[in-house]
Amino acid sequence: MNKKLVSLTLAAFFGTFIADIDVTIVNVALPSIQADVDTTLAELQWIINSYAVCLAAFMLSASGLSNKYGLKKIWMLAIALFTLASFFCAITGNMPLLLIGRSIQGAAGAVIIPGAMSIIFHAFDDATLRAKVVGAWSAFSAIALAIGPSLGGVLVDYVGWPSIFLINIPLGVLAFLLGGWGMSEFAVEKDLRLDVTGQILSIIWLGCMTYAFIEAGHAGILSPEVTVPFATASILFGVFLVFQARSNNPLLPLFLFKKSEFAMPNIASFVLGFSTYSSLFFFSLFFQEAQGVSASQAGFRMMPQFLLTGVVSVFFGWLHIRIGTNRLMVMSYAIIGAAMVMLGFADAGTSYVYTGSMLSVMGVGMGIAVPVTSVCVLNAVEKPRFATASAVMNSLRQGGMAVGIAVLGALLGASAVSHASLQLAEAGIPEAVRHAQVLVFDHVTDAVVPPHCYREAIAYGFQSAMRIAGLACLIISVVLAVYNWKFLELPQYSRKTVR
Repeated sequence: MNKKLVSLTLAAFFGTFIADIDVTIVNVALPSIQADVDTTLAELQWIINSYAVCLAAFMLSASGLSNKYGLKKIWMLAIALFTLASFFCAITGNMPLLLIGRSIQGAAGAVIIPGAMSIIFHAFDDATLRAKVVGAWSAFSAIALAIGPSLGGVLVDYVGWPSIFLINIPLGVLAFLLGGWGMSEFAVEKDLRLDVTGQILSIIWLGCMTYAFIEAGHAGILSPEVTVPFATASILFGVFLVFQARSNNPLLPLFLFKKSEFAMPNIASFVLGFSTYSSLFFFSLFFQEAQGVSASQAGFRMMPQFLLTGVVSVFFGWLHIRIGTNRLMVMSYAIIGAAMVMLGFADAGTSYVYTGSMLSVMGVGMGIAVPVTSVCVLNAVEKPRFATASAVMNSLRQGGMAVGIAVLGALLGASAVSHASLQLAEAGIPEAVRHAQVLVFDHVTDAVVPPHCYREAIAYGFQSAMRIAGLACLIISVVLAVYNWKFLELPQYSRKTVR
């Protein structure tokens, strides 16, 4: 590759790096933020979901903005905005301002992540070289996820949680400078009309839906706090689909989903976000709150998953040639699902040999699932629609993550309260349910609550969340196997081709 292609590739890598590292590095800091800012379990979920919801909602408009104003210009602007928002998150000291900063990060990340993939697909015409670069991009993304927990844990324990946002600043500046020199402008359509109505509707319905799921965990499914936002989200989602079907330039091109080869991997992408990406929130809570380790220890315990993801991603091009796309899709989601179901049997006293092994297996599955899903989606469309397809895929993945944290978080909370209530009732403590709710959702203990009760309750809730997350991956694996019924056939290739 020439120097400009190298610079362009590195800019895409570093840009994706800062957008991805904020997922794992923030997760491991949640207990410290809760103690410092005095937040509830629901507010902790919003620290992650304010990022995820904006990431998912704005990602759909990323391709339109890039096509109208230029991919390079919009991507560079997003890098600058993300860097500034990171500084804002570091200096704020209260929850509302932190959520604003996280939302801005999410909106900028919505351009950065799919933009990086689009930049790579535009710059590299050779399919084999492109697959290798995509694999390397996935590996770099995995590195960000891998070092995020350990680096974040060390920073939280020895510097303080605001420092987890400050590390984005030098990396953001580096991505900005490399991109400014190495990138060329792509696909500018100055007369393109942006779907502003669709953008507004997508933000509101996704936000309302997420809020309803989060509130369901402690307010109850039939409470007004849940039913009103859920009904609002359902109505607005229907209105959103009607507008998209009638729009000349829709935010979400529904006609693409008529092609099964585009629809199926996008459904899988949503499930990947729902189960795997959302699980980072729960791993952090499990290690720190259920097993009682420090932030830095929790970070190191989460590392095997991401290290294996990075290692396997490096060999994706090799695996892609020898095993085939359909077979890899089925295998990867089955591996992830099996590992997550097995994690559903871990409790407060489970050895790290067990949990670390399952996280490693999960990492192997992720190292295949992330790049193969991307390749499947982008191979299903023509080159001019690469940006749109990438945005849809990543939006569904991040939307799945937001829904996963909300739904599985509600399940964790409800299961934890149920378990704690039973324990307290058996101990003869009056008003067991009220004590259990305060214990789980506000993490407030009193003299009548046994010290071990909180840890055991969180572990029980974690088990419920992992089993459902794993089951979702196993189901989509079976669906993919049925859809691609020829997946057992290995691709034909000659020895000369693979040397």
